[in-house]
Amino acid sequence: MSNLDDDIRKALANGDVPYDFDMEEGLMVQMASLFRGKLRWISIFVVIESIVFLVLIVLAIIEFDQAEDVKSQIFYATGVLMMMLMIVLLKLWSWMQMNRYCIQREIKRLELRILELGERK
Repeated sequence: MSNLDDDIRKALANGDVPYDFDMEEGLMVQMASLFRGKLRWISIFVVIESIVFLVLIVLAIIEFDQAEDVKSQIFYATGVLMMMLMIVLLKLWSWMQMNRYCIQREIKRLELRILELGERK
């Protein structure tokens, strides 16, 4: 895979405009991009759900510690695991959205580059 990366870098360096690797967005900029656009309300809902699940996890851990019988402990432990799974799934959705937005930006850059090259010829 590194050979492919090197080939791409060479091709970009040979072009008219060198690729600026500093132009790539950082993690915080990508996370902020989740809260723009048409799906902003879903991202806000995901954050609220994550906070609710985190609070429920803390409460379930407290109840687990105070439970007298094994059946209650198993119930609260299962609840903690299920809520942790839900948080992981919500975070996975967020990462997939960030990846989608990055790919969209790259496609738009490529389209602009193709248009520039078409206008030159």
